[in-house]
Amino acid sequence: MIMKIARALHKRTKGDKGFTLIELIVVIAVLGVLATLIIPRVVGVQSEAETAAMEANEKIIRNALERYYLDNDEAYPEELDDLVEEGYLDEIPYDYVYEPEDDGYSLTLKNTKPDDKTE
Repeated sequence: MIMKIARALHKRTKGDKGFTLIELIVVIAVLGVLATLIIPRVVGVQSEAETAAMEANEKIIRNALERYYLDNDEAYPEELDDLVEEGYLDEIPYDYVYEPEDDGYSLTLKNTKPDDKTE
């Protein structure tokens, strides 16, 4: 049996070039199996990363608001740009709606996607 395989391989390497139909089908099947394993894991990664980034940015802004509050005689800023001007933040990462209130503030995300700002 081993001799038959060896002779078949020898004949194959002797003069015939290219792949057989069976070899091509096996390769396509293997690629199909790999695709079914990998694609579901990759599809939702970007949206999950954007959501996590927005949540982290909101926590950073809230932290900066609380630091401002403690440093400025327990008063919140009039607008978020005050945090940038006073050095509490480098920039406002997304378009947030901020409203100071008597007993605190409200902070909500206006858009779910970041603005395409070119500077």
